[in-house]
Amino acid sequence: MMWLVGAILLLMIAVFLWMAFFHRVQAMSRQAQLLNWLEIGRVSNPAGGKDILLARNERNSRIDWRTGEVWLLKPRVAEPFADYLAVERWLALHDTPLPQPEPVPVPAAEGLAEEPEPVAPEGHLLPAFQQKVEDCLAMAEGGQDLIDTKHAFEAGSSAFLDAGAALCTAALECSVPPMMVATFYVSAFAALSDAAGEDKLDRVTASLQAATKQIRMMQQAQA
Repeated sequence: MMWLVGAILLLMIAVFLWMAFFHRVQAMSRQAQLLNWLEIGRVSNPAGGKDILLARNERNSRIDWRTGEVWLLKPRVAEPFADYLAVERWLALHDTPLPQPEPVPVPAAEGLAEEPEPVAPEGHLLPAFQQKVEDCLAMAEGGQDLIDTKHAFEAGSSAFLDAGAALCTAALECSVPPMMVATFYVSAFAALSDAAGEDKLDRVTASLQAATKQIRMMQQAQA
């Protein structure tokens, strides 16, 4: 009889641990925290359980307790997302402020010719932008590990270094903020856990190249 009670107790402990750490909703919650989403409350789901409400700046989201899907509430999107990485990609493409139109220059008065001001090339701004990206990575959970991984990959692969520079250049040209670029890095590193038997450097480099392509497509759509 005692062994039956012990078996039931172990089963209950196993179920509790699974619900606390391995349930998809908990995995989504941990992923959201990594991307700086903060839990602000819970709301009852009609089918049972409680959905998790999260917020970041002016944006709100909800994790469905039944399926673990993520719903973007503000801005409101009609379809759910598979995870928060998909949410961040959508925000990077749809929630980036459009560049302001340049003011029309006023002609100078006759006899007072003015020399045009030199325009700083994008390459001059690139190092400062890359540093801002690393500052954003440092603010994420496990930020120093993310930065160390980034530096190790840059030292070990010129292709990864070039892909990161291309991503930051595209972000500068399209007015994509450093936080979004940092999110692309987090997404690339998160995918490495599924890269068993594959070249991790090639995998993460391809992810950064895909992010650069997404930004360029956004630029073409706005043109």
